[in-house]
Amino acid sequence: MQIKQVDWSETFLVICLRVVADLEEATVQRVFLICIAAGLLSGPALASDLPVKAPIYKAPIAAPLYNWGGFYVGANFGGGWSNGSLNIPGNNLYGGLTEFVGGVQAGYNFQAGHFLFGVEGEFDGAGFGHPVFPAPTLAFVDQHWIGTVAGRVGLVDDRWLVFAKLGGGWVNSSATLNLPGAAWNGTSTNTGWLAGAGIEYGFKSHWTVKLEYDYLGLSNWSSPTVPSVALNRDLQMVKAGINYKFESGLPAVAEAPKHSHEPSDDEDLQKKSQNPIADLVSVPFQSNTNFNTGPFNRTQEVLNIQPVVPMHLNDDWNVISRTIIPLVSQPSPFFDSSTNGIGDITQSLFVSPVHPGPLIWGVGPVFTVPSANDPILGTGKFLFGPTAVLVVTPPHWVIGVLLNNQWSVGGNPLRPPVNAFLAQPFANYNMAHGWYLNTSPIITADWLAASGERWTVPVGGGIGRVFRVGDQPINASIQAYYNVIRPIGAPAWSLRTTVALLFPVN
Repeated sequence: MQIKQVDWSETFLVICLRVVADLEEATVQRVFLICIAAGLLSGPALASDLPVKAPIYKAPIAAPLYNWGGFYVGANFGGGWSNGSLNIPGNNLYGGLTEFVGGVQAGYNFQAGHFLFGVEGEFDGAGFGHPVFPAPTLAFVDQHWIGTVAGRVGLVDDRWLVFAKLGGGWVNSSATLNLPGAAWNGTSTNTGWLAGAGIEYGFKSHWTVKLEYDYLGLSNWSSPTVPSVALNRDLQMVKAGINYKFESGLPAVAEAPKHSHEPSDDEDLQKKSQNPIADLVSVPFQSNTNFNTGPFNRTQEVLNIQPVVPMHLNDDWNVISRTIIPLVSQPSPFFDSSTNGIGDITQSLFVSPVHPGPLIWGVGPVFTVPSANDPILGTGKFLFGPTAVLVVTPPHWVIGVLLNNQWSVGGNPLRPPVNAFLAQPFANYNMAHGWYLNTSPIITADWLAASGERWTVPVGGGIGRVFRVGDQPINASIQAYYNVIRPIGAPAWSLRTTVALLFPVN
């Protein structure tokens, strides 16, 4: 009888794999790791007439956790508001700041399985000077920059991170008083404690997106005048951000790009680009030009930057993040001039099934942060409400509607409340070579306005095309609309042009 030397570790692994084949996936993972450890420790052995090789059963192995560890840098933007008071004797017309905040962050994460510990620093500029009416006779408050340092703790579930943060911050502000016998101006940097929470998602191997809420409790600031005026403040911020990780979050095999430019792929991409909750990363730049706006018939321009990021919740559900960042040129209602800046930022989150039936749908929350850098560019209120989208895709068509309603739930108490409705029905007829015809009017209602001033209802449409510049897919369109129903002073005609960069999810 011939005695053969075999690799007993390999044989042991074969036996383990056959035993666990019918177990649940989570159990398979644990048993498989035990088998690997035992097999590696067993070493070579002598066997009588045992086969040197045996067929290996390909058991399912779960993908490793997303790696959150290491250094990262990024950028953030959003809105902030305070509920402070400027205690001028006999008058308190301040109400607090609402402002755009934006800047950079950097940090380091330590990951231990499903737990994360880290430290993060942020530096943001603030863009809002707030007059205390009747301005400028009473006062003016301005906020320049915000810096924070905080520790982070979180729970990791593959590409998802839910975190809390605790630390401190600094805010640099200036104030001007024009009181009888108490004229004064000064600048101060105040410290405070920071608490926050948020979610983060790794949508690429080196890239993550996040959404967080921060509360910064500041010390009081009193003027050296007689009588003294106390500026009491807190600061709340809602910010979105994007981070670049220096260490890859995915194994090399998962990072391999998939290149496919088959006609069927381009047709699928064309329909996905028209579906607001498709599994497709896109960055649209949408210009809305509204003619003959206001009492001086000026042109209003709103450039919306609208990044859309799908996030994989599990095998059955996705969460689609849709952000709208408006850059506005707003005609004045009182003077023949315009104010330019950033408007209020809106964030929608749609929970949508991965494998829908004929009706594709998504529901979730929508909120708007008071990020405008001038009162004329925003409501001064934090808005919140529900949103939903319904889509069907018969041959050649993408048809659906997007709905939401928002109510004011915070912000400057001196600004009027908000109760606003939006409906955007859309229909796209797709033709050859990426061309399509479409209509997507934005119908709005201000429920708190007078009955005859409540609705804006446009009609119109246009043409677009999905094409490639090199390997980069692009969706471009142009549409014109006429507002058949509109409030007094609202524009009659508008032109919408859109260029969207498309990034198919591998």
